[in-house]
Amino acid sequence: MQRIVLFRHGPAEDPSDEIADTARALTDKGRRKTEKAARGLSTLLGSVDLLLSSPLLRAVQTADILDEHLHVPRREETSLLEPAANPSAVLDWLADDESELAVLVGHEPHLNLLAGLALTGSAEGFLVFRKAGAGMIEFPDRAAPGKAELRWLLSPSHLTRKPAT
Repeated sequence: MQRIVLFRHGPAEDPSDEIADTARALTDKGRRKTEKAARGLSTLLGSVDLLLSSPLLRAVQTADILDEHLHVPRREETSLLEPAANPSAVLDWLADDESELAVLVGHEPHLNLLAGLALTGSAEGFLVFRKAGAGMIEFPDRAAPGKAELRWLLSPSHLTRKPAT
């Protein structure tokens, strides 16, 4: 079994002519929101094998925050998670990776297309990944198109909600 958590980067600076898309950073509010979501995510997950992120600054900063809470033994950046990347390339890469639980930090619509491909075999988005939100998909064996099941999809407010007592 292979499980993958798709985590959308936290709220970042708005696109502008002055800042390249690759250099857009998390806002202060975005950092706080991501920090809270990361704490919540750490309570849901056991041992994480891999933290994989897009090389865009806002994703790297999000991965930094997640790493503080998840204490992942292996961390990498990859162009496979950039916004315009081919979702099937991610699944191919993951199928060859030995990780049982990986957290992938990326962007919309790429994460949505990746989830659609994993769940239905077609790279069509139908889920909503909020900024600093996450979803878990599970493959019975290794990552492959159309072979996953959705375990959960949580907004940042769901990740930060205290459990009922």
